[in-house]
This record gives sequence, structure tokens and C-alpha cells, in this order.
Amino acid sequence: MHMATLAILAVLAFWMLGAYKRLQRLRTRTNHSYGPLASHLRQRHAVALALAQAARPLLSGEQQPVAAQLIDAARQAGRATDEAQARGMRGNALQVVGATEESLGTLLDRLVGELQDLTSGLGPEPAITELLRQRDALQEQIHVSRLLYNREAAHYNHALHVFPTTLVALVGRFKDAPLLSGQALLRLGEQPTKPMQL
Repeated sequence: MHMATLAILAVLAFWMLGAYKRLQRLRTRTNHSYGPLASHLRQRHAVALALAQAARPLLSGEQQPVAAQLIDAARQAGRATDEAQARGMRGNALQVVGATEESLGTLLDRLVGELQDLTSGLGPEPAITELLRQRDALQEQIHVSRLLYNREAAHYNHALHVFPTTLVALVGRFKDAPLLSGQALLRLGEQPTKPMQL
């Protein structure tokens, strides 16, 4: 009887170790899948900076603050994206990314609106036209990388909530990965189990 109990405990211990390593592996894959999304966001930050610089000669004095604010917003968004990736998206890292990306998106739309008004007669400057093309292309890339991230996050989250792996997740303090839902701007909510808007 004693040997049977030890055998059962040994099997249980091996299973728990295996489940723990599997959750670690899935969490790592989820974190790594955020990399391409972060890369595309950084490219959008660079395009926003370049667009603000290219637009400055075309803007009037009262329009200049929009370009300056966009530069600040792009830099803040870049820092937030780097911080979220460095922290493995723990805590409120993605909420901070969401706030900065929302601000960036709003200012970028404002600047584009100003430029369309200024260049409606002869057409946009070639450099600005190219930057706007890059912005549109990046939106498509962000959409694809978001879907890839969501696939890994959903697989990981599902594993967390399958009994008895749930017990290992509780002991190991594994948390749900936030899911991102598609929108033109990145607005990330507070509940990690609900889709966050991207």
C-alpha cells in the first residue's frame, strides 16, 4: 500500500512538472509573438516622426503645435512599447501602450487632416505621399501581427483554464495573456480576459 501511494505521488509530481513546463513554453511563445507587433508599432512611430518633420515647413504658426505634439507622442509610444516587451507584458504594460498609441493615433489623424487641407490644390508633397503610403501599409501589417499574437495568446489562455492544469496555473501564478481586437487605434481595456482593442 505504501509503495502504491509513493508511485501515485511520483506520477502526480511528474505530471505537475510537465504541466508547469508546458505552461511556461506557451507563455514564452505568446511573449515572443508580441515581438513582430511591437516591431510594426515602432515602425509606425518612426513614420509619425518623419511625417511630423516633413510637415513642419508646410504648417502655419498656429498649426505647428500639432507636429510638436505628434513628435512627443511618437517618442512616448516608443518607450511604452519597449517597456511592455521588456516586462513580458506584465502588470499594466499593455494599458500604457494603449494609452500612448491612442494619443499618437489621434494626433496623426489631426496632422493628416491638416496636410490634406494644405495640399488639396496641387497634391501632397512626394515625401509626404510616401510616408502616408507607409502608414497605410503598416496598419495592414499591424493587423496581421495582431492576429498571430492573438492565436498564441488564446492557445495559452485555453491551457490555463483546463482542469486540472488550472491548479498548476494557480500555484505557478500564471496569468491570462491579454487579447487584442482590431481597430484603427490601440485602446487597451482593463480586463485581460476580454479582447483589447488594437
